[in-house]
Amino acid sequence: MHKITTTLFVFLIAAVCGVSTFAQSPTLENKQSLVLQFRKLTGADKVNLTLNVSTDIRDDFKSLLAEEKDLTDTQKQELTKSIDEANDRIDKIAKSFFADEQAMTKLSEEIIFQLYDKTFTENELKELIAFYRTPTGQKAAVFLPSLSKQVEESFRQTVIAQLQALVTSKIEAEQAQFRQTLKDLKNKKQP
Repeated sequence: MHKITTTLFVFLIAAVCGVSTFAQSPTLENKQSLVLQFRKLTGADKVNLTLNVSTDIRDDFKSLLAEEKDLTDTQKQELTKSIDEANDRIDKIAKSFFADEQAMTKLSEEIIFQLYDKTFTENELKELIAFYRTPTGQKAAVFLPSLSKQVEESFRQTVIAQLQALVTSKIEAEQAQFRQTLKDLKNKKQP
């Protein structure tokens, strides 16, 4: 299946927010500025957006074609060629859409701002910014992005160790019993 894989690395800086097309009111501009300050302090201004998107239409069209029993092989070949051409046209449109980095950046900025806008009031953003400017806040900003991975790894190691402790003696007992069963079977065969 033909895939369009587009990786957008969007390193958002203050200039990007200036490009934003939100209706500019003093309050909105202030909140956008606060969101950007918060994102910069926490490292959330670097966003990696990776999309794996397939616009392949061939399977759907070919399944429709397969249902047509009254077509000749030549007609089916011609229609298969037109399906491939249509797929290429759709693929070109999708690639063009993703290639517009300015539009992708604008869209990501709008989405990011909407999420922050729904989640935090202007006063909460000010409080968060004040906190993240402190040494403790900076330490948290460095620690938090790695927390999930650290928890996963520690959990995995702990669970494996406990599971091994739980089942090791049982496995050894099962192996001993299996060896005895094999020995008993071998002894029965011998006259």
